[in-house]
Amino acid sequence: MKAIKYILFICYILLVLVTTFFLFTFNQFSNSQIQNVTIIGLSYDVGDFSKGDLLLATKKIDKVKKNNDIIYYDTENGKNKIAHIQVEKVMKTNDKEYTYVIKDGLFLSSEYLIGQVDEIVAIPFLGYLYYLLTSKIGYFVFVMIPIMIAFIIFIKKYKGVLHGEKNKN
Repeated sequence: MKAIKYILFICYILLVLVTTFFLFTFNQFSNSQIQNVTIIGLSYDVGDFSKGDLLLATKKIDKVKKNNDIIYYDTENGKNKIAHIQVEKVMKTNDKEYTYVIKDGLFLSSEYLIGQVDEIVAIPFLGYLYYLLTSKIGYFVFVMIPIMIAFIIFIKKYKGVLHGEKNKN
């Protein structure tokens, strides 16, 4: 029984560390980005990807060609949404930047590219967990509250010991 408690404790600590790591790697669109890999928990359907999918997308700006399907950050009306579209034309702006022509002749900077649809790995249902744990409320409920409870229990348990040592001096 004691071994199970230790295993659960270690799993919880790993969950806290991984969740905190994801939060520290958030990009300007509130998704985790580690170098050119973006991790997204979908809260709505995007193209062939379903709500609740965890997407692992690799951004390869120089590999996007005409007629490729991509997902990208759509910042229309000041909201960061993830959208799916087909590229109509590719233009190299400089060594580190490409511009893609999408529907109706609109231009899309490679800065907003997430990845090509055919190279994205989607893990069903794991996106719900990712989305929950990296949300403000989820992090507070599943990480901060248990840590605060453990701290209070620790203080109550050792309060007498600490107080007793103080009086001995």
